[in-house]
Amino acid sequence: MARGAEHAPSTVPRADLARAAGCEVCRGWGTIVTDEGRHELCPDCQSGQRPAEPVTHPPGPRAREQ
Repeated sequence: MARGAEHAPSTVPRADLARAAGCEVCRGWGTIVTDEGRHELCPDCQSGQRPAEPVTHPPGPRAREQ
């Protein structure tokens, strides 16, 4: 029986998206890509010094009333 390649662990750090909301440095992603091509947590919003902003979701399309 043939087996596929085993998955390598991800090297991308997990960001807190609630903290990333509204960040101008990472534009809400929570991570940045360095000049060397590495993914790192955003130093501005993921360092724990900036409080998390409340995330608001705009309402979706509304059904037309007839």
